[in-house]
Amino acid sequence: MLPSLRRCLTLLAVVSTSLTPAVAPAQCCLAGTAADEFTADRVGLVREWIVQIPFVASGWSLEHVVIGNGLVVAQCSDGTVHAIQSAPIGGKPSPTAVGLVPGTPLPGSLLWSQRVGGIGGPSTPAGIGSDLVTVGRDRGLYGLERSTGLPRWHRPLGQSLLSGQGVIDNWVYAPSPDRTVIRFPTNPLRQPSLAADSTEAGPKTAKQKSGKAVAAKGKKKRKRAESLDPLAITGGGRAVGMAPVQLAEGVLWCTSDGLLVALEPTELEWRRREFSLENPPAGPPVVRDRSIFAATATGDLARIDLPDSLKELRLVWNTVLPGPPASGPFLEDDVIVISLGELGIAAYSAETGTQLWQTCMIGSIRAVGGGRIWCIDEVGRLASLDTADGSRREVLCLGPFTLPVVNELSDRLLLASPSGMLVSLAPRGGTATAKAAAATAKAAAAVTDPAAPARGPSDAGTTPRP
Repeated sequence: MLPSLRRCLTLLAVVSTSLTPAVAPAQCCLAGTAADEFTADRVGLVREWIVQIPFVASGWSLEHVVIGNGLVVAQCSDGTVHAIQSAPIGGKPSPTAVGLVPGTPLPGSLLWSQRVGGIGGPSTPAGIGSDLVTVGRDRGLYGLERSTGLPRWHRPLGQSLLSGQGVIDNWVYAPSPDRTVIRFPTNPLRQPSLAADSTEAGPKTAKQKSGKAVAAKGKKKRKRAESLDPLAITGGGRAVGMAPVQLAEGVLWCTSDGLLVALEPTELEWRRREFSLENPPAGPPVVRDRSIFAATATGDLARIDLPDSLKELRLVWNTVLPGPPASGPFLEDDVIVISLGELGIAAYSAETGTQLWQTCMIGSIRAVGGGRIWCIDEVGRLASLDTADGSRREVLCLGPFTLPVVNELSDRLLLASPSGMLVSLAPRGGTATAKAAAATAKAAAAVTDPAAPARGPSDAGTTPRP
C-alpha cells in the first residue's frame, strides 16, 4: 500500500502545481505601478479595466496589441487572437457597445479567443473594422467576425504581408511586399455597389499606367456593379510598410520613401491623390478629420490637408525639426507632440506649425491625453510631461508592463506585459473622451444596480472608481 500512497501523493502535487495561476507573479508586482488603481488615482488616471488574457499553450508570449474603436485585439505568438471590449473612441458612447444594456459586455470583458494559422508562424498586427477583424499570418489573410471571433474567410496570398491591415468601410487594404496594396471586400458575398463603367471606376492597379485611363470627353458614363474580386493597387513608390488608415471617406497610406497616397470615392469613380514628403517617414502619419500630420526621418514636420473639392493634397505648413525624430507625431487638440530621440521631446502648434516648447527629457511616447504625455524614459520608467509647457510630472515604476503599446487614436494609456496582462487607463476628467467614459461608467453602474440610491447634485461631477 505504501508505493500506491506515494504515487497518489505525487500525482496530487503535480495537479496542484498545474492549477497554480500563471499570473500570480505579475499580480504581486502591481503595487506602485500605474496598474494599481490607488497609484493611478494619485497621478490623475482612472483604471478602466485590467484583464489577464488566457494562453492556449504555455511558453508563448504576447506579440501585438492593436487598439480600435471599442475593441482591443491581443495576438499571441502561438497564433491565438483575443478580443477585449473597450470604450468607444470619441463621441457619444453607444449603449450596445459599452454594456449599458443588460446582457451586453462591459469594457474590459474578454469577448472571444480564436486560434489563427499555425503555431509559431509569422504574423502582422490585426486590422479592426466595424464588423470585421483581420489577421495576417502564415502567408495568408484571415477575416474574423468582430462580435464573436468566428472565421468569416481566409485568403492565401503566397507571401507574408509587410504590416498591419486597414479595415475601412467595406474594404480591407493589405500592404504586400511587391509594392502594391491588395484590396479585399470585408464581405465577399455582399451585394456589389454601382460604379462608373470606365477604367477609372476603381483605384489604379499595378498593371495600369498613370494618365492613360481617361474617359473620352463628353462620353456618357454608364454605371455597373463594382467588382468584389481582389485588386492590387500600385503603391506609387516603394513598399508600404505601415497599415493604411481612413482619411475622410477614403483611405490613406504612406510608402517607405515618403509618398502619401490618398484614395477617395466620388460619385462615378475613385479619385487618387499623391503628395511626396521627399524623404522616408519617421513613423505612421496622424490623421484628424481632413488633415494629415507627418514627420520625416531627416527632420521635417508637415501638415497636409485634403480639400473638399477635387483638388490635390495641399501643404499647409512645413517645419524643420531640431533633429531627426524617433517616431511619428502625436496629436491632442491643437498640440502636436513628437519625440526627437536624444534631443528630447518637442511640441508644435497644429494650426501654424510653430514650436511651443522643447524639453531635454529623452522618452519614447506611448500616449497623449488629459494634458499629459506618457512615455518610457531612458531608464525604463513610465514618465509624464505636461502638454502645456513640457514640464516633468509623474514618474512611476513600469513593473511587468514592458511590452510597448502605442496609442495614437485616443487619450487612453494602455499597458501590457509579455505574459498577457492588459491595463487600460484614462485621464480623470481631462478630455471629452474621459468625460464620456465617466458618464458611461455611471450609467453602467445604474443598470447593474438599479436599487442604488440616486446621486445628488454634489456628485454630478465626480468620476466613479471602477
